[in-house]
Amino acid sequence: MLFTSYVIAAAAMIAAALYLILRLRLFVTTTTMLVGSLLLIYGPAALSFTLSSGQFGFLIRPLLGNIRVFSSMFPLIKEKIGDIDPVIISLNFSLALMYVGVIVGIELVGRLFSARATLTDAAVAKWSGEPVRDEQHGHLILLITISVLFLFMLFVSVRENHLGTIQHFYSIKGDNDARDAYRAHFADSPSYVYRVLLSAVAPMLVIWGFLAGTLRRRWPLVLAAVLLFLVAIIGKIELLSKAPPAFFLIQIALAGMLTFTNRISWRATVAGAFVVLLLIYTATRLIVILPEGASFIETVYSRVFEMENETLVENFAVFPALHPFMWGANIRPIAILTGVPYVPSYGLVSYIWHNTHDITSPTLSIADAWTDFSYVGVFVYSIIAGAICRGIDLTFLARGKSVVAIAVLSATFLGLFTLLTTALNTALFSGGLLLAPILAVILMTTMRMLSGPRVPLGKPGPPPF
Repeated sequence: MLFTSYVIAAAAMIAAALYLILRLRLFVTTTTMLVGSLLLIYGPAALSFTLSSGQFGFLIRPLLGNIRVFSSMFPLIKEKIGDIDPVIISLNFSLALMYVGVIVGIELVGRLFSARATLTDAAVAKWSGEPVRDEQHGHLILLITISVLFLFMLFVSVRENHLGTIQHFYSIKGDNDARDAYRAHFADSPSYVYRVLLSAVAPMLVIWGFLAGTLRRRWPLVLAAVLLFLVAIIGKIELLSKAPPAFFLIQIALAGMLTFTNRISWRATVAGAFVVLLLIYTATRLIVILPEGASFIETVYSRVFEMENETLVENFAVFPALHPFMWGANIRPIAILTGVPYVPSYGLVSYIWHNTHDITSPTLSIADAWTDFSYVGVFVYSIIAGAICRGIDLTFLARGKSVVAIAVLSATFLGLFTLLTTALNTALFSGGLLLAPILAVILMTTMRMLSGPRVPLGKPGPPPF
């Protein structure tokens, strides 16, 4: 059965890769980013990690020689549950179900809105040959929104002394444990509203405001976007983690690329990989004090491709071997409706493997689906993820290369990354995968209602301010 599970998982991954290339084609959309990122992190990397019994750096060790190897959780997992094969079997079948569910969700939305899907596919195909358009008029609403968000984030940043937190963190030299302890107690804002705006809303409005202001030569809008960028990057750095500021800058770079092309060519891939590696390298050097004997390549490779897969194994090893399926107790609204105590699964997993409830190891969203509803949850959650991503594309890309489409695509990039490392509901709202597009629709609708009669593209309209 173990061998069969690997074969089925590998077949699902191959089918997903063929679907990405032949059906979705290599254009940048929310849908292609979803399928591509899943294959990158939880594709062959997941299979090789479990096949090697959780050996970190298994694939790159021959290239780097005698590298420092991170300690694996596999011995502890085997000690607690005995035979680990059933865990790997469940995980492999769940990964296969995930890919099937994502494809089903994408196709369902495409067939339900076939006319819109045809328009979207045509617009995406000719994206690179068209200029960037800004079809919105009356940008006063956008200017006010960006300005209010800037003032609110500036107020929180000053009140919580974010610059002082950053300065104290970097004053800790040569002691990564001390930095980790400081990060655990002082990083991130206690304000949930601020955290959501920082991660899900600010990047989209920075890009939208800057592109619209530049295209229309509305310099107050450009200035507001730049100021929002500055206060947002401070907030990202204040998280004291390498990923948030790096991914924020990657979102900006993605928006810049989309103003020219959306084709995933080998040149774009090489250039993109270089930019990503440069940003991650810089952020890692600034945030993390590498242990003696550890290399940058090993650290980043293990963090990106292996640690998430290990935490995925940790979750599947707990349920149901060490704890019964939770049947909704892991989801606060369901727990309230059913009258059972809300118990977040990450706390249980953390306590079982690390003897503390304070560690929240990032892992794929199907871990929560498995925790609550076993294979049914994995399949349904995956359908929802695929359907939402395809729905976002049909909503914003059907009219081609627009300022709003670029801003939304850049915002959903972070939402998809969040989907790879946490629960689906968290990715949809706190990560911005669904919240940012919803806000974009609200702003677009408001701007159209207040701007009066539409002006044909290419003709001057009334001053927006």
